Amino acid sequence: MEWDKITSPDFAKAVKKTNGVCLLPIGCIEKHGGHLPLGTDILFIHKLCCLAAEKEPAVVFPYFYLSQISEARHQPGTVALKFDLLMPLLENICDEIGRNGLRKIIIVNGHGGNLAFLSFFNMMFNDKKRDYTVYGVTPFMTANCAGLKIMKAKKDGHGGEKETSQIMYFYPELVKTPAPIGNGMPLKRLQKLQEDNISTGIDWYSNYPDHLAADKTPGSREKGKILVEMQVKKLASQIRLIKKDRTAQSLFREFHGKTTSH
Repeated sequence: MEWDKITSPDFAKAVKKTNGVCLLPIGCIEKHGGHLPLGTDILFIHKLCCLAAEKEPAVVFPYFYLSQISEARHQPGTVALKFDLLMPLLENICDEIGRNGLRKIIIVNGHGGNLAFLSFFNMMFNDKKRDYTVYGVTPFMTANCAGLKIMKAKKDGHGGEKETSQIMYFYPELVKTPAPIGNGMPLKRLQKLQEDNISTGIDWYSNYPDHLAADKTPGSREKGKILVEMQVKKLASQIRLIKKDRTAQSLFREFHGKTTSH
């Protein structure tokens, strides 16, 4: 059930029906080649959450598209907030979700550039005691889609065959062409550093300035349907597992019982 589409009296019922579980889909606004909409990540992950919540009841938070995407600031349409605003903003959102009685918050990530940001965010939640628990899942990593025989791309990443197929399935009217537009091959401008496991903040731009990281293998609605069904099934099973979990919150209480303020 979608948070913004239920009435206030029904919200209290939803909290009980879902055992206090909320899905917080998070994406971003950025270029996906020249053929997919700027909101690809959030449009996809929010819809995926809604479908998973139909299989395993959970409250789905409204579209949250403010996240880490500073590497795309050179592309038109990007919305990239400062990091020192993103952290407290997301924390405040979680506080409000918890205040409304949803004590298990599952951040469902739809943007590859959020992996480090969300990992750091979750670790920083140890800084004080809270009456809710935050879990993190990334469907495009946890569902075993990579080995599917239907996928033909030799290089498939940002804006590629998989993402194109998924958006063609959910929002075909928003896809300009089934095949990626632009150069999606890595330029390897920092290859010597990267081969020696040396990273910089400009790594992504050094390889993919056009914000496409894939070859020109076209997507299709048929592929998208299969990919979506796999990820929905996996996410629903993760929601069920989290509903049963009692250990994480117990460990948080144990941890904070052993820490002292300095």
